[in-house]
Amino acid sequence: MVKVFAISDVHTDYKENLAWIESHCQEVRGLDHGQSTSQEEEERVLIVAGDVSDDLDIFRTTFEHLVSAYHHVFFVTGNHELWVRKKDRTRYDSLGKLREIVRICDDLGVKTRPTKVSEQVWIVPMWSWYHASWDKEPDIPGAYPIERVMMDFHACDWSSQPHIRASGDDSLAAYFDGMNGREYAEALDQIKRDRLESGVFVVSFSHFLPHQELLPEKRWLFYPNLAKAAGSDYLARRVEELQPDCHVYGHTHFTQDQKIQGTGTRFVQWPLGYPKEMKRRRNGGLGWSPIMLWDTKDGHSPQRSSYWSDFYRNNDRKAHIVTPAPYVSVKSSSPSSVSMKVHIK
Repeated sequence: MVKVFAISDVHTDYKENLAWIESHCQEVRGLDHGQSTSQEEEERVLIVAGDVSDDLDIFRTTFEHLVSAYHHVFFVTGNHELWVRKKDRTRYDSLGKLREIVRICDDLGVKTRPTKVSEQVWIVPMWSWYHASWDKEPDIPGAYPIERVMMDFHACDWSSQPHIRASGDDSLAAYFDGMNGREYAEALDQIKRDRLESGVFVVSFSHFLPHQELLPEKRWLFYPNLAKAAGSDYLARRVEELQPDCHVYGHTHFTQDQKIQGTGTRFVQWPLGYPKEMKRRRNGGLGWSPIMLWDTKDGHSPQRSSYWSDFYRNNDRKAHIVTPAPYVSVKSSSPSSVSMKVHIK
């Protein structure tokens, strides 16, 4: 019996998060020992939608734990993995580091390419990066420029590709979209055939967001210009083309499980998040685990309740309102640059 689970933003740079991974994997491995010989063997699939660690030793350790507990582990990079520390800048830039990340994944058996894991299930990773023009909604007056408050613009290095710009155009997003390439096209063709012949459950995933409706309106965001470093139109076109049953994403640390009007796709973000975010969950996060999306016996799992998904099920999106909530950071509030970089990934 196949079961498909998902998680994002595990941030195992934090010792509490790495400890959670270790404990969770030990618990999952225990399920195999408790299984009777008469029971159907459980085949577990885990999707990890980016932001594990920028430290490659911690990155490797994290996935060593995960592959010990799950039969299939899938991954696409987030933004944090591609931060390059000053001591490493003579070794590689962010794209060179990405190649090293893929090498580690290949070495451990972590899948980064579209794969049919059973007769009924396809998992489709989608490489992506954000661009500011993805944001189509009115700005909040006085909101801090995203380049000032987000670490990527200081910690990522794209110098091996001089035509790529970190901001100002969509060249970086286009580059990452191009990484999907031939393997994605071949998988898309096969999925179309499978759907005609027998029907399959298709899950795609990315770190970044395909649709702005998956991000709360700017008036609710602590840093409203997060919308300029969160999503990709290239990614949206991939998702629209594939029409998956479910698309998993990460990045914003908002737990969400919702459908967007006009699509048949279920969109899920299920982040472990930072330790302080975990503590704010019910019972301090006790008992929290990756979300199950599908299993052979019951098919689709029911949608889960979460604050922002529930909010938009009951309220219209009013992006034209540009009066920020009292807690929103605008220039009159003068927050420190350090606190901004901590809060906005």
